[in-house]
Amino acid sequence: MNRFNLSIVFSVLILIIAAGCSDNNSNPADSEETQEFSKILADYADNVVVATYADLKTKAGELKSQTKLLQSSPTQANLNAAAELWKITREPWEASEAFLFGPVAFLSLDPSLDTWPLDQAQLNEVLNSSFELTPEFIKDGLGFSLRGFHTVEYFLFRDGQPRDVSSITTRELEYLAAASEVLSDDASLLYDEWIDGYRDEYVSAGVSGSRYSSEVQAAEEIVEGIIGIADEVGNGKISEPYDTKNVLAVESWFSWNSLTDFKNNIKSIENAYLGGYHNGTDGSGLDEYVKEKNAELDTRVKQEISAAIAAIEAIPTPFRNNLHADTQIQTAIQACNTLRISFQNDVKPLITN
Repeated sequence: MNRFNLSIVFSVLILIIAAGCSDNNSNPADSEETQEFSKILADYADNVVVATYADLKTKAGELKSQTKLLQSSPTQANLNAAAELWKITREPWEASEAFLFGPVAFLSLDPSLDTWPLDQAQLNEVLNSSFELTPEFIKDGLGFSLRGFHTVEYFLFRDGQPRDVSSITTRELEYLAAASEVLSDDASLLYDEWIDGYRDEYVSAGVSGSRYSSEVQAAEEIVEGIIGIADEVGNGKISEPYDTKNVLAVESWFSWNSLTDFKNNIKSIENAYLGGYHNGTDGSGLDEYVKEKNAELDTRVKQEISAAIAAIEAIPTPFRNNLHADTQIQTAIQACNTLRISFQNDVKPLITN
């Protein structure tokens, strides 16, 4: 081999080695850019998602115990306590609706816990049947519209108040206790799935083994969840019954808890953005990233969250009886849409671009 050819060989080898070193140094998992969201993702997983689901699991377990007590001892005091626990348990669930991804979607736990409307006609058919109303039958033998929060709500409430205990049948008490157990099992499964694997996968975004190819993609999941629930509250939960004047389209109307549900949905946006659970620990949130990039936008978003909550609170209660409160309802719809547009048009591009 002459000197010229040998020189070419060495040059090629040097280029190959340099390219290999360049690839190693530009690994997205190791770059400063992809580590920008590490603390935010960890605090979001721990202080928002897991903290909310832990609260849901605990309260759903208490609701299950209380409905079993009601079944064995059907007093008005026990029914009233169960009705109050339904509302208490409802809070963390509604505060989780800004993050309906991961196990809650993969395992169909959202429809299992919260399908609306309730199929009252079929529910009455089940009550009048000879089926044994066990948790197993409800979980494996009935559809989503015959379990979850709204089935339990139906048995506990009439016209916004706890039912008269004398009006509830033995068969209804059996169904109520079994449905509450299924609800509790779903809440426990949701929590367990996050702490036993999905949490680590989420915070390891960009690392081999995670379904998230980058931390940016995982952070985008937060924003998409916020956009989704802002849209659902404004253009679904409030707008649909308002436009149709159909009381049956109002979610949680047996308990008259609708406006509280909607407010907690917006709190789920606030929690997701700030990086903490409103009943727990605050952490590093997307707000810190947004504030660093665009402080004016961060201030505006926080003001819009507060405005949406205030607008929902201004709607006369119960919502189902005030579907003609045009000014207040239209203001709330607009506030939710303003919030949605800010995250869609301003916050999301700040993260993904």
